[in-house]
Amino acid sequence: MKRLLDYSITLVILLILSFYLPRLIPGDPVSAIFGEEAIANMSENMIADIRNKMGLDRPLWFQFLIFLRNIFRGDLGYSYYYREYVIDIIRQSFPWTLSLIGVSLSISSILGFLLGLNASYRVGSNYDRVSFIAMVAISSLPEFLVGIILLVIFAINLKILPASFSLSPSIFKAFLLPCISLICVDFPNSYITTRNLAVSIVKERFIQTAKAKLKSDRRIKYVHIGRNVLYPVITRFLLRLSHLFFGVIFIEVVFSYPGIGMTLYTSIIHRDYAFVQICVLLMSFIIVTINMITEYLFAGGRT
Repeated sequence: MKRLLDYSITLVILLILSFYLPRLIPGDPVSAIFGEEAIANMSENMIADIRNKMGLDRPLWFQFLIFLRNIFRGDLGYSYYYREYVIDIIRQSFPWTLSLIGVSLSISSILGFLLGLNASYRVGSNYDRVSFIAMVAISSLPEFLVGIILLVIFAINLKILPASFSLSPSIFKAFLLPCISLICVDFPNSYITTRNLAVSIVKERFIQTAKAKLKSDRRIKYVHIGRNVLYPVITRFLLRLSHLFFGVIFIEVVFSYPGIGMTLYTSIIHRDYAFVQICVLLMSFIIVTINMITEYLFAGGRT
């Protein structure tokens, strides 16, 4: 019950922040959307009419009440920059983001799990020490820096992959760099999580018994150890998923990937309040929901 109450309070705070934060961005949204040159050629009555249609001529508290009313009606608003309803923009861009996160997270999770188990079985070796230090170093890099480094290497220097999603005739080739970047962002966390959890299992008596029975190293690693770390790894998988929903924004901007993050970035530049407020609310809602599920699973794992 307390968890549900906390979740409800968080959602209320998110509703307030998603409305007010976009309006803290400096600049006039009408000028940003239509351009200074177009505004200069408009009469004051035309500008006033536009502001009225966008609801900008009303007090903030009144705009917020309209925002709440529309949310509960299922009306997400109209983007004057994209000239489309917000729900249609989300339908177009969100699948791109989900596919990028889904593919990247699947690959990084499988690789991190397998290599993390392997490292735990060789804990204290040179391989373990070097790989662990490398993973910690990579995991400390911000997402946009990882994307820029890979862009410089593969797109600018080697010229084997397109620098921008829009510059490639092949969707697969254009998808590779953003996907590899997100794998590099998430893989170290998957590796470190599995390795650290598995190290404690390696010292358990049943593992020593399995070794004494001369069972193969492969069976010990992937059956005895892997099975026992799988549940906590899955719960931490959800935490990484919520982190990626934030990190993917930077990757999409670096590669001009047509997902929700790139669309949000463009909307922020053009002060498109209608889309920004819904996008911030949607992303926050997803992250909070994932964290709530993770907390529930953690609590279940401790009982």
